[in-house]
Amino acid sequence: MESQFDDELLQLKNALRQQTFRFILIGHNRYSLYKDIADWLRTTFPDRPPVELRLADKDYRHINDELLAVKKGIVLIPDFGWLFREGNESICVAFNQRRDAFARLDIALICFIEPSQYIQVPKKVPDWWSLRSLELDFYREAPDRATDFISPESESSSLGGQTREEKQAEIQRLLRQVTTTEPDNQLLLASLYSQLATLSFVLSDYEEAYTYLQKTLMIMQQIGDRQGEGRALNNISQIYRARGDNEQALQYLQQSLAIQQEIGDRRGEGATLNNISQIYRARGDNEQALQYLQQSLAIRQEIGDRRGEGTSLNNISQIYRARGDNEQALQYLQQSLAIQQEIGDRQGEGATLNNMGAIYFNVDQNIDKAFPLLLRAFNIFVEIGSPNAEITRGYLDRTQEQIGEEKFNQIVQSIQNNSENSVD
Repeated sequence: MESQFDDELLQLKNALRQQTFRFILIGHNRYSLYKDIADWLRTTFPDRPPVELRLADKDYRHINDELLAVKKGIVLIPDFGWLFREGNESICVAFNQRRDAFARLDIALICFIEPSQYIQVPKKVPDWWSLRSLELDFYREAPDRATDFISPESESSSLGGQTREEKQAEIQRLLRQVTTTEPDNQLLLASLYSQLATLSFVLSDYEEAYTYLQKTLMIMQQIGDRQGEGRALNNISQIYRARGDNEQALQYLQQSLAIQQEIGDRRGEGATLNNISQIYRARGDNEQALQYLQQSLAIRQEIGDRRGEGTSLNNISQIYRARGDNEQALQYLQQSLAIQQEIGDRQGEGATLNNMGAIYFNVDQNIDKAFPLLLRAFNIFVEIGSPNAEITRGYLDRTQEQIGEEKFNQIVQSIQNNSENSVD
C-alpha cells in the first residue's frame, strides 16, 4: 500500500498484536482500500488469516450465528454501513444489545464504513461506539478515471468547483433549491437530485449518492423520461461497483444499456459499454472487457465525445498492459494523452501520465523515462488539488531511494529548466 498509509497501518498492527476482543472502525472512500487492507492483514498476520463477514440482506440471527462460529481471530465486515439503512432498525437494536456477549469472544472486529456514515454509529449502535478500540481513515482517489458516472454537466469532476470545499458548498446550495422547488416541478427536482448524486459520488459519499439517484430514477420513471431513466440506472450501478458488488452493478448496467439502445442514446450507450467492460476486467475476463471497450470507443469517436474517447483509450491500454504488451499499452496511452491535452482535461492528463510512468517504472525499470512522466503527473495533481498526488508521490519517493537524493534533485532541476526553456 502507499506510504501515506504507513502510520495508520502501524496503529492497526499494534492494535491487533494481542488476540483479544477489538472493535475497530475503518473509514474509507474506495472498495480497493478494503481489498488492499485485507491483503495486508493476511500478509502481516499469516497465523490469523482474516474471515470476511458481509451483513447485506441477512437477518440478525444469521449475523449472530456467523460471528459466534468464528470464536477467535480477525473478522472483516466490509459493509458495516448497511446496518444503518432504513428498515434495519431492529437489527441495529439487537446487535447493540448483544455487545457484551460478542465482547467476550477473542475476535478483532474490523468494520469498514464510508465517511458519511460515521455519524450513524453512535446514534444507531451507541454501546458498540463506546467500546471502540480504534478509528482510522483511509482516503484514496484512483489515478485513472476508469468508469463513467453520467453527469448532467459535461464533466462531473468540475461540477461545483474543483476543491472539496467548493463541492460541499454547492451541495448545500442545491439542497436549498430543492426545498424551494414546487413538488409538481418534477423535471427540475430530478435535475437537482441528479446533480446532488454526482457531487456526492465525486466526494465518495456513496450512500448519499444512492439516495439521490433513487429519487432521480423514481421521477424519471414517473414522467416517462427514458433517457434520464437509463442514465440513472447506469449511475446506480457505479454505487454498487464502488461497494464491490459487481454482480448487482452489472444488472443495473444491462438495464441501462437496453434502454439506451432502444431510444438511441449514443452518449449514454458509450458510457455504459465502457462501464460494463470494467466489470469483466475485474473478473479477469480481459477478452470480453476489450470487446465492450472497442464498442464504447467506436461510439465515442462517432459522436465526437472526446473526453469519453480519452477514457476508453486509457482503459484499453490497461488491457494490453495486463497481457504484458506494454508497447501497445503505451500507444493507447499516448493517444489518450493527446486528447486530454487538447481538451484541457487536467485530471485525465495527470492520470495518463501517471499510468505511462508506472509502466516504465514497474515493468521496464526505466527510471530515465518514468521520472519525467511521473513528475509531470505529480505537478498536475498538486496544481488541481487532487489527492492522486499522494499516489504519484509514492513512485517519486521510490525513485529517490534508488538513485539517491543528489541525483534526484539534479534530474528535477534539469526537467524544470527544460520546461522553462520550452515556454520561453
